[in-house]
Amino acid sequence: MARQTKLDAQLTRTRIVEAALAAFAGRGVRATTLEDVAACAGVTRGAVYWHFADKPALVSEVISGLEWPLDIGPDIESYREHPLPLRLLRLQLWRQMERCVSATRQWQQVQLVLGHGVRSELGGAPLAQLEEAMARTVQRLGRVMTIAHRRGQLRAGLAPMAVARGLHAVGRAMLAEHASEPTHSQRPVSPLCLELFMKGAAAEVPQLEPASNPLRR
Repeated sequence: MARQTKLDAQLTRTRIVEAALAAFAGRGVRATTLEDVAACAGVTRGAVYWHFADKPALVSEVISGLEWPLDIGPDIESYREHPLPLRLLRLQLWRQMERCVSATRQWQQVQLVLGHGVRSELGGAPLAQLEEAMARTVQRLGRVMTIAHRRGQLRAGLAPMAVARGLHAVGRAMLAEHASEPTHSQRPVSPLCLELFMKGAAAEVPQLEPASNPLRR
């Protein structure tokens, strides 16, 4: 009996988290109350408070395990081995954004992170974790820019970390432009901003092959 009770509690918690993610992503954190989450999850307000002390705790749970689509990961070896690391980086970011917008949970998390009010709702350790994830992303992009810089493939006068911060800002802006849209909206999105940024950062840009729209849904 106790095992069934634990299972029921876990299922309820999962329903609450899924409902909260959809509600926060669609309406925004500030505009969504715990009563709204309870209604979406089909549970009582008390059930929500039984699992989560307050809204910041629920928001923190919702964004846990976030896969940030602009984070290329810790393995930089493939960029060292590639003759044109900036080209490889461009393609990798496009692929990751394409996967992100086609994966419901990841895209909703991104919508939430880019939405208004989430940082004020997080605070403390959860906010620090989110900021650390963003800083880590920029650092990893900077490592690729440093490789290109050492090979003379980064435009003269540009600092690798400054370019990395600019690239991250461009990527965030591309995602933020669509963060308020319904999940899997079919409106086509042009990758032109990312393409132009990468071309502007490169010292010499070979003819790039046509690429599919990374944010097409």
